[in-house]
Amino acid sequence: MAHHIECGKYTVERIPYAEEQQELVTEDVFIARIAPLQTSHILQFAGKSLPKLDGIEHVKRVKRDTQAGNTNGLLVVLCQCKYLDRSQLDAVIQDTEWADLEILIVKVPSNPPYTSVQFEQWSQVWPVTYRPPLKLKKPEFSSDEREYIEMCLQTAMQLKSKATDTENRANAVVMGKLQTRKIVAQAADTTLESCHPLRHAIMNCIALVADREVARLTAEPVDDDNTVPMKRPHEPFNDQDVGGYLCEGLDVFAVKEPCVMCTMALVHSRIGRLFFVEQSHNGGISRYAMHSHKALNHNFTAFICHLS
Repeated sequence: MAHHIECGKYTVERIPYAEEQQELVTEDVFIARIAPLQTSHILQFAGKSLPKLDGIEHVKRVKRDTQAGNTNGLLVVLCQCKYLDRSQLDAVIQDTEWADLEILIVKVPSNPPYTSVQFEQWSQVWPVTYRPPLKLKKPEFSSDEREYIEMCLQTAMQLKSKATDTENRANAVVMGKLQTRKIVAQAADTTLESCHPLRHAIMNCIALVADREVARLTAEPVDDDNTVPMKRPHEPFNDQDVGGYLCEGLDVFAVKEPCVMCTMALVHSRIGRLFFVEQSHNGGISRYAMHSHKALNHNFTAFICHLS
């Protein structure tokens, strides 16, 4: 469910993470009908003699057998079919106390549920565990933070208006620091002016932050309130610490949704949040959900901002 937050002239909406939009995918597993007293013994046998469950740790190993007529019966997952076929399974159990087990093939969810709605849907197929991710908590902004967000967005829009008067593409970016509610850097697109295809607004803004860090580390005068955080957000913040990632924890405010190249640059820079006004169907967020891609080593929260 989308949550909208009013920030002055803008209505801010969090963009769903990729996992929130995943469809139910299932895979086949072997299960056996057992009596409750057999549970611990057959789980020990499966742990020693059968392939371990791989990637489906969210699937509950045992559930009540509602179709057997005997309400005390249980169904237990033995192993995944992709690692063992029926003849191989029979060969493993034929000379054991489990040789006469009734074995079936059923489907279970391949991926863990990410939302409560998915949890309810997944559980209809086979019981699964569910732990609500902390990042799905409804975003809440203080009044000061809302003013800060509006100010940064307005600055980006004004910078875009100035860029429109030149031959450059009309896009602009502002980077802000939540702790001080101040702007760290701002830049517009200069690809045409510079005749350089990589001079997108976000790339220019990251370069400005890098220049500021070079100046800071070489002891040149710099406004302490605008220095880049050098530790991860969960650690005590200290502007004098060095050795962190460029732009780590900063907020990025863009007029247009970043392209794939710029989105990856934001991932590498370890930003905290991204806000943008104009959506792109080929953007790094809308099309590829790069802000929450599991294969990448950093994720951030992205918001689309609508003019009220």
